[in-house]
Amino acid sequence: MEKTKPVPIHEHITAKPVKLKKILWTTDFSPASQGSLPHAVALARRYESRVYLAHVMVPHPYPMVSPEAVPYVEDLRRGSSKRLVALAESDELRGVPHEVLLGHGEVAEEVNSMIRDHQIDLLVLATHGRRGLRRFLLGSVAEEIWRTVECPVLTVGPHALDRPAEEIAPRQILYPTDLSADAFAAAPFALSFALEYESHLTVLHVVPAAIQTSARLLARAFRDELQEIFPSETAAWCEPECIVESGEPAGTILRIAKERKADLIVLGVRSPEALARQHISNVAYPVVAGADCPVLTVRATT
Repeated sequence: MEKTKPVPIHEHITAKPVKLKKILWTTDFSPASQGSLPHAVALARRYESRVYLAHVMVPHPYPMVSPEAVPYVEDLRRGSSKRLVALAESDELRGVPHEVLLGHGEVAEEVNSMIRDHQIDLLVLATHGRRGLRRFLLGSVAEEIWRTVECPVLTVGPHALDRPAEEIAPRQILYPTDLSADAFAAAPFALSFALEYESHLTVLHVVPAAIQTSARLLARAFRDELQEIFPSETAAWCEPECIVESGEPAGTILRIAKERKADLIVLGVRSPEALARQHISNVAYPVVAGADCPVLTVRATT
């Protein structure tokens, strides 16, 4: 929903099913990150995927570690490995193909390497959803990951952690779009999940409150453009409901998600470089941190 040039209407969304053969789940062993595991497992059971359980050991803040500290660092490594193995042997993963990965380095870099090395199709992680300094230290790591990785990322925010595992199946999907190329990149995933779970798909376009009086005209133009973008065969199994609302983008997305009881929000996001270059306000992070449901982010490849 972060504003850029519109998508040419001659481009069409493909409705082919998404294949999730390999899912990477990352944890820092906090209760929040542990709470996102049922989401990864539920998807793995649905798509018959292999799950990679990963933890990244962050380097010591001091570049030179004394010889006396080496055993301590090794103890940390062994402890992290044991905790991953314990998770892998838990009943939650019974019957799901899986393996553990232990990395050491900067989190975003290590996660990106794991995704490339193992050809991951989906990354699942949690964010603490903090504000201020705590948000900078915790939430920014998650955001750096999902703005830089090459695969889609399912982020489970603090308000989406309490859902029972048996309810982790999206029946109501919200796809916000500003008709930009970045938002367009996420559309095939919104359609594919709607197809897989036989979900109701709501397509949302938010306009500034200053032009609220034109919302009705914009809604008609918006629906006309979407008819050009979505393939005609989509109507056979999923007829997206297109709505236009006015207001601040992130807050409006969260409001509509709550009103529609959304089980999943699908967002197209930009790289950090694009955000800085275009001086665009960050819409995605407050949505991810404030949503009552998981948020699937897809980064445009161009």
